[in-house]
Amino acid sequence: MRPRSDGGTIHRREFLVRSAAGAFSVAGAFETARSGLAALDRRPDIAFNTANLVARVTGYRFELRRWMEQHARTVAATDAEEWRAICNEIAATGFKAVEIWEAHASPERLDQAKAREWKQILREAGLKPVAYAGRLSRDTVRICQWLEIPHVDGGLAGLNPEQATALCRESGIGFNLENHPEKSAQEILDKIAGGNEWLGVCIDTGWLGTQGVSGPDVIRACGPLVRHNHIKDVRRAGAHETCLLGEGSAQVEECLKAFREIGYAGAYSWEDEPEDRNPFDSAVRNRQWIEQRV
Repeated sequence: MRPRSDGGTIHRREFLVRSAAGAFSVAGAFETARSGLAALDRRPDIAFNTANLVARVTGYRFELRRWMEQHARTVAATDAEEWRAICNEIAATGFKAVEIWEAHASPERLDQAKAREWKQILREAGLKPVAYAGRLSRDTVRICQWLEIPHVDGGLAGLNPEQATALCRESGIGFNLENHPEKSAQEILDKIAGGNEWLGVCIDTGWLGTQGVSGPDVIRACGPLVRHNHIKDVRRAGAHETCLLGEGSAQVEECLKAFREIGYAGAYSWEDEPEDRNPFDSAVRNRQWIEQRV
């Protein structure tokens, strides 16, 4: 017999039952907490695409048709000090992941020693590199290897699908074709010969909106070949004037639903590239907008 808190007694069997129930309760609470933490670990990465900073070198004013001029100027301007400033500004907006635009980690500027410095700067800022926005080449896949980035997302740069596949297989770095002028899933898939384990698709929701194409339909049609994305909105079809996510014509919210429908499990890379404003001004708002929906 054991004393009760109310002055009575309980039998040994009742005591054991109550003790077991308490233990199960604690264990259940622990398991619930552990499951919750695991769920947090499974949350997709929301990345800041550093191509958003295409106009940084010109006071956040540029014209889209002069993109390659901005690219060259960015390459020239991006030393370790500038890269550290960029990473710290990104981290200050709450992003934990980045997609690195080629101009910020270019073959013209990076060797293996500098790549180690770029990695250290990323680490100090608490940023995880999840993708490389640029052209597929032997030089860019080498940079991805140095920075531990799994795939290049952009253009084939003159390579045919067979050559691209061979390069990816040799390097262990994947490639995802980013849509720009294409108006259908078939046009996208044709450029990678239907895709394979190395060649996939990077859906740019903004460019689909510019082309007046249904983004959700293209995503569903490409299905498991969708291995990355650029989450962007544009004001209207026929132009590439970017705007806050959800306020344009690119059906971005429906696109996010379509990604879930096809079982997409990769990162979500916010891309804006404004021609007339500082993207950091809307970075927190757009990050939260994506987080609330994925």
